[in-house]
Amino acid sequence: MIFNQFDQLPNHLWHYNVTGPAMAEVFKKIARPGDHIGGVVLSSGSAGTMGAGSYIRDHFNGSKVAVAEALQCPTILENGFGDHRIEGIGDKHIPWIHNVRETDMAIGIDDELPIRLIRLFNEPSGHKLLAENGVSAVDIAKLELMGISGVANLLAAIKMAKYYEMDETDVVFTMFTDSMAMYASRIAEMDAERGKYDQRQADKDYDRLMGTSVDHVLEMSQVDKRRVHQLKYFLWIEQLGKGVDELRAQWDDHRNYWGGLRAQAADLDLMINEFNAEVLR
Repeated sequence: MIFNQFDQLPNHLWHYNVTGPAMAEVFKKIARPGDHIGGVVLSSGSAGTMGAGSYIRDHFNGSKVAVAEALQCPTILENGFGDHRIEGIGDKHIPWIHNVRETDMAIGIDDELPIRLIRLFNEPSGHKLLAENGVSAVDIAKLELMGISGVANLLAAIKMAKYYEMDETDVVFTMFTDSMAMYASRIAEMDAERGKYDQRQADKDYDRLMGTSVDHVLEMSQVDKRRVHQLKYFLWIEQLGKGVDELRAQWDDHRNYWGGLRAQAADLDLMINEFNAEVLR
């Protein structure tokens, strides 16, 4: 049996009931007096993790949800297509399980910047420069936990915070979905293609990081959200045979459609526990 994570509603449901509450739990542990969750930023692969954003949006008043994509494949921003180097996101369509009505912002990330920043974050010259600019040794050691997709999410979080003019009381959540364990060969390839990473190049890439701006950011209006939702039609209805009535229900009857899905969690947990108990006999 092959599961299609792009149309499996339990993908959304799992992240709504597991990843979202995990973010809330982390916030309760780290929050200082006066802090609040300003938003959640997630890249769209299957869009399953967007369910976590919906959970935070439902439980923390005023929080926003942003979706990031590669600027070279601007499906959400421009109804566009293209190839890019941010692995695991952007497949030139809108996933069936993306609840677009609960997405407040779309952010385009130029794939060249994450490619450059994995060198800044993992090369000795980059570490030296970061330390000189006040980044602790503990934090520098953790930078390898971000791969190309993780760095793209970091950049999207910075863009969201800058766009909404957030301050030190605003907490923005994102996810680092990969690590440099997946990209060890990429560093060697870039050394061969671009030359050894030196202090001059580290200075340039640090300036690019610090100059992250709010370009290619779209605060989505109701019209924008409806446009993106309707893009589902061309793949899921015309090509894959899903029902147009369900597509309409996702939008027109969204409270019952998505709320009804989330109400199934307790029953599904019970069935899973019963199945596991039977298998372990």
